[in-house]
Amino acid sequence: MDEWWGVTLTGDEKAVKSLSELIDVNKTLFENLYKVKTDTIEELVNILDNQVPEHEKQFLNYVREQLPNLRRYLQFKLPSNPQLISSVEYEIYITGAEMDCEYPDDARGRIISFFNHTPELIDLYKEGFSAE
Repeated sequence: MDEWWGVTLTGDEKAVKSLSELIDVNKTLFENLYKVKTDTIEELVNILDNQVPEHEKQFLNYVREQLPNLRRYLQFKLPSNPQLISSVEYEIYITGAEMDCEYPDDARGRIISFFNHTPELIDLYKEGFSAE
């Protein structure tokens, strides 16, 4: 169980491990971006809501609105699929490049990509298609 995101990943061990690493990387990215550590993502968003400039509140609202959708997709039993694992590992690689948060807009963009792209990836493999 990943308590920060509020999800339990199940399915193929390798797929769970790689997706677990991706959600962990995004948690760290969030924490590095705002220099705040919390027990849950909701707690982080609520704290930030009172601290960030107005233009960043759109980002927080997006996260708040998309979190239930992301959680729903992460509860899917992950298949044993080398292409899924490879796609997730690529996401880890490109997200990891933003860990220093030198460019905050790029870091927020990676988080948005995580929220958008992860359900798309899972859908592709859930339906038996490849992501190529």
